[in-house]
Amino acid sequence: MPDLSLIAFASAVLLLAGTVKGFIGLGMPTVALTLLTLQLDARSAVSLIVIPMLLSNAWQFWRGPDMAGCVKQHWRYAAILILFVAVTVWASQSAPDKLLRAVLGVFVLAFCFFSWRNLVPAIPAHRVRLFEGISAVVAGLVGGLTAAWAPPLVMYLTGLRLERDAFVQALGFLITAGSVSVFVMYIAVGHSSGPDLAVSAGLLVPTLIGFSVGERLRHRTNPEQFRTYFLAAFAVLGVNLLLGTFFG
Repeated sequence: MPDLSLIAFASAVLLLAGTVKGFIGLGMPTVALTLLTLQLDARSAVSLIVIPMLLSNAWQFWRGPDMAGCVKQHWRYAAILILFVAVTVWASQSAPDKLLRAVLGVFVLAFCFFSWRNLVPAIPAHRVRLFEGISAVVAGLVGGLTAAWAPPLVMYLTGLRLERDAFVQALGFLITAGSVSVFVMYIAVGHSSGPDLAVSAGLLVPTLIGFSVGERLRHRTNPEQFRTYFLAAFAVLGVNLLLGTFFG
């Protein structure tokens, strides 16, 4: 069972992560895991964020404009994601924590790079199924290791050129699908215990408070300026994860 100082630290991290998610619509798992792994091993960090990640994204999906249409468009991606997350969690039970940190560091940097440079081209209509499958497999492999699947998922949805509300709802739906797989498999393989999940459920409170704060801030500040500072900070943290992996 995490001690009180760790719970306080995790609450502050989830408050910040929820604020970022409310402000820019994504990034909660990336923010939370990158900061929590400063004090925890990667699997313990995932155990603490799994319920806030699952329920906050289910809420995001539910609040979107067209739940049925979103499921109809993205159910194949969700099915592949669920399968590959489950297989990866099962196959990586004995993977060293340094490997998980390295993967997280690489994908934090990839997330920052592609978000910063807006390099993702539109996906041609006749290639959507191909890129859907590739992205879902990569997101499932990365999500099974780290639960931080933002880069392949965001790149794919950006390539579809969805309008903003549909983009945010699709993120909520697909991250919810992956989170269910992580939740079930972490219990099945013994990475998550009852006390860990109880703390994770409690961390939903600061996450949703932060989400509400982020939504309000979005209407009062310049999102592009915030995004620049956020990505710069996380690029530094991504580099730190890699340096800690190879030289720690």
